[in-house]
Amino acid sequence: MEGNEKIICVDLDGTLIKNDLSWDSAEKFAKRNFFNIFRLVFWYFRGIPYLKYKLAEEVEIDPSALPYNFEFLSYLIQKKSEGSKIYLATGSTEKYAKQVADYLQIFDGVFASDLQTNLVGKNKAQKLTKLFSEGFAYAGNSTDDLHIWKKASKKILVNPSESVQKAMRFVPHTLINPKI
Repeated sequence: MEGNEKIICVDLDGTLIKNDLSWDSAEKFAKRNFFNIFRLVFWYFRGIPYLKYKLAEEVEIDPSALPYNFEFLSYLIQKKSEGSKIYLATGSTEKYAKQVADYLQIFDGVFASDLQTNLVGKNKAQKLTKLFSEGFAYAGNSTDDLHIWKKASKKILVNPSESVQKAMRFVPHTLINPKI
């Protein structure tokens, strides 16, 4: 396998799906009742992990209705058929991540934000490096993922922003850029 694709860790928001579950949940919650905006602010000041946790308690998602990145999902299914272990590693809450993983049935494990840790950027890089010291491929899309790509043995950019493409222009990577 090119690089190390025996283990592929996959971001959820903006990578596996085209939107961000935390933002979508906050928007749905705020639209229910104007005063929910004040609850969001209160939760925010208790910390991002707490905010995400409370939103997941209040807002249900339907994993079958999410806007999946089907080009990337096909790539993952192919890699799975070739023997890769695939892990969902997301800043979204455990609740949402497990719902998506249960729906798709392609993941060997799930790592997500909990009440103590917002699993993004450096936090995610530390966790994945500790768990997969032999190396791993990482698929993401945002500048938060730059921390993880520094540690990954293979970099997979999925529908990346211009700033991510610019930051990674001299780094060997696989680009999966679906037509949206």
